[in-house]
Amino acid sequence: MPIPECTPSEIVSELIIVRMMDKRKTFVMVEGKTDRALWVEYMADCAPFPTKGKDVIIDALKTPTLRGLPGIAAIVDSDYWLICQSDELSTDNLLYDDCCPDMESILLNSPALKKVLRLTFSDYEPEQIHEFAEKLKKEALRLAEELGYFRLLNHIEDYGLKFKEIHFEEFIDGLKLDRDWIARRLAENKRGISSEVLLEEIGELREKYPQEEYNIQLCRGKDVLEIMTVIMPPLFKAKFGDDLPPQSVLNMELTGNLRMSYEYGYFTETSLFSCIRKWESDNPPYRIIRRKG
Repeated sequence: MPIPECTPSEIVSELIIVRMMDKRKTFVMVEGKTDRALWVEYMADCAPFPTKGKDVIIDALKTPTLRGLPGIAAIVDSDYWLICQSDELSTDNLLYDDCCPDMESILLNSPALKKVLRLTFSDYEPEQIHEFAEKLKKEALRLAEELGYFRLLNHIEDYGLKFKEIHFEEFIDGLKLDRDWIARRLAENKRGISSEVLLEEIGELREKYPQEEYNIQLCRGKDVLEIMTVIMPPLFKAKFGDDLPPQSVLNMELTGNLRMSYEYGYFTETSLFSCIRKWESDNPPYRIIRRKG
């Protein structure tokens, strides 16, 4: 069943009701059902409350009524708020990772990818698969960072560019990304914005936020995962001299496999884990995550 399109006031009303029914349980808003499915495994006496996204969550948290209710918080993807130093990040009871911009990035910033590939390609030596996983992640992050500048520009200028119309295999050739093609495609049917203007503004952004080996905060995790599926076959061929096996991770849902392979021990190493523990210490006796793996 899809999550209903609840307004912030409707969410607040629902949380007031559940708080009255159970005064001990912690209630944590999350951005959707997939996040709820992941967090349930790590939570203690806590109920994840799925919503239709971050903006609704922020508006709900800012209502005076909800600020007065104990034991209510929210876990969100910080996205480009990290780079832009958004005031939204200071919202009371808002929990986020201050390194990785989204849940997919948190998964990728752990040993989970190595585990997925090791179990998928069991005929190969684990050490070689781990090397391959590192190369795959590094190249995907580098390419996702290039696209990330366009996403960051869209976030800052609110251009309303349609990234869903972009297919990654169309602008990635081997391990190279066609920046001009992306600009032309995004500018199509967008009145008042030309590809030349986009590229000029991207150049200014690159000066303001210089490209490092890779900056994970510029990368949208979903982009990284989709790019992996495009570049995995040539990288696998280059590493092992073999074509990618037919029954490979490309035939599965990579995000789902990463979620299933993600372990509690990986989570404890994140800044999100520290952020949640800090919230718990400031809001006794309410707890969000269990004490042991």
